[in-house]
Amino acid sequence: MTDPRAAPSSRRSAGILVTGASGAVGRAVVDALVAAGETVVAGVRDPRARLADGAKWASGTAAAARGSRPGSATTGVARPTGKPDRAPNQKPSRSPAHKPVTVPAGAAARTIGKPAAGRDEPGAASADHAGASVRGFDFADRSTWASALAGVDRVLLIRPLVVTDVGRSIIPFIDTAMESGVRHVVFVSQLSLPFDTRSPQHIVETYLKRTRAPYTVLRPNELMQVLSTVCRDDIRQRDEIVLPAGRARLALVDARDVARVAARVLTEPGHLRKTYTLSGEQAVGYQEVAALLSDELGRPITYSSPSDEEYLTLLAKQGTKPDLAAALQAVYQVVRGRGAMRPTRTIRRLTGQRPVSVRRYIEDHRDVWH
Repeated sequence: MTDPRAAPSSRRSAGILVTGASGAVGRAVVDALVAAGETVVAGVRDPRARLADGAKWASGTAAAARGSRPGSATTGVARPTGKPDRAPNQKPSRSPAHKPVTVPAGAAARTIGKPAAGRDEPGAASADHAGASVRGFDFADRSTWASALAGVDRVLLIRPLVVTDVGRSIIPFIDTAMESGVRHVVFVSQLSLPFDTRSPQHIVETYLKRTRAPYTVLRPNELMQVLSTVCRDDIRQRDEIVLPAGRARLALVDARDVARVAARVLTEPGHLRKTYTLSGEQAVGYQEVAALLSDELGRPITYSSPSDEEYLTLLAKQGTKPDLAAALQAVYQVVRGRGAMRPTRTIRRLTGQRPVSVRRYIEDHRDVWH
C-alpha cells in the first residue's frame, strides 16, 4: 500500500512551516517561498517581538546584541526518547505569543524582511515577508507545536544551536509533525556531520533515516553570514577577522543559496530520502577573505587565528553562552581538519544558478562593516 505521505505533489493544498525563521537560513527560505507564491508559516519564539524588532535587523544593529548566528552546527549527545505528551490536535495554550500573526503587505512586513536602501540585511535575505503567517513556535514548548503545524504539510527543520537534547525536543516534534499529516520534512544539518557522529544533527539524521519519515537532508557548509554576524564588530571596529580556523580553506556558502535549494526541495518532487551537500564552488582561506574585504572597504583588514583556549576566553568576554561557545569551538576544530573545504556544484545543479561568491557577498553587505 502506498504511503500518502511518500511524495510531495505539485498541488499546493497546504502551507510550509519554516522553523528558526528568525535565523539567516530560515529568514531567507521564508522570502524564497513567499516569492514563489507558497503559503508560508514562519515559526519564531515570539512573533510580536519579531515584528517589533524587524527594524533593528534592517539596520544591522541587532546582530551583536543577539550574539552569533553562524552557519554550522553545535555538538553534544542526546538520545531519542518517547513521543510528545500531547496529541497533535490538542488545543494549544492561549498565550498571546502562541497566536498566529498574519503579516500584511506593507510596513509591518518590511520591518521583518527588507533592509534599508535595498541592501541585504546582515545574515539574512532581502525580500519582504509579506504574506507569511508568523506564529509562535519553540522546540522546548510543546504547547506551541499544534498551532504552528495547523494547515501545514511540509516542514523546514532548523535546529537552534542552543538545542542539544534533540531526543526531548526535535525528535518528538518530528513524530508530532508526522502524526499531523506532514508529508515532507527538510532537515538543515551540517557538512561536518561525517566527522562528528555524536552531534545532535547526526542523531536527527539517523532518526529520520530509520523511520518512515519522508525526509530530505541539506548539509550546508560554513555560511558566509559568519562575516556579518560573528565577525561583524571585529571587522567594523578593529579591522580584523578573529576565528580559530588556522590556514584551512573553506567552500563558504551564502544562506541565500541554501534558501534557494530549500525552496526547490520543498516545492518539487524527486527529493525524498536524499542528502545534498551545499558548498560554494571555490575554497578560500580567511587570509584571502580578509584581502577581499580590504579591497572592498578601502582599508586593510587582517586575519588572526587564536588557539581554542584563547577563542573560548574571547567569547566569554563577549558574553557568549558556554554551550554556544563550545559549539563554535567544535565547528572550527572540524574546519581545521579540512572538513569544510570541498567545493561542490550541487547548488548550480539544483537551482540552475551559480552560487554567490565570497567577493559578491562582501559587495552586497559592505555597509555592514562601515
